[in-house]
Amino acid sequence: MKNLFLAFFVFLLASASIAQRANYQWGNENVQTISGTIYDNSRPTSYMKTEEGTYYKIHLGPIWFWNDNNYSLSQSFAKIKGNVRTVNGEFNIYPFTIEQNGNKIVLADDKGVPKWGKGKGNKWRNGNRNRW
Repeated sequence: MKNLFLAFFVFLLASASIAQRANYQWGNENVQTISGTIYDNSRPTSYMKTEEGTYYKIHLGPIWFWNDNNYSLSQSFAKIKGNVRTVNGEFNIYPFTIEQNGNKIVLADDKGVPKWGKGKGNKWRNGNRNRW
């Protein structure tokens, strides 16, 4: 039983660390507006191809946040404003807003703070205390 508890505790710490690292990616260091066609929508990520032929992996955040807000994303043209990062040659975008078919989905504020964690307690990010 002691080993089971220890394994659960290690798993819990690892999960919290990964979640904080993922939220940090939203940031606002390289905010861009990208337009293109969503061609794969397998939440919690999706994929877009721009008219120039650039591919982006779109990080959509927690599925429960999308479900709670009745958000949906179709495989069609979209305009995304968000933080763009390149990891191992792959373009990633952490959206603040997604505009598609006359609808606007808001996932983060202009500072890059995701809406799903706001007001749920203080977290540490980049040495500063922020609300997620």
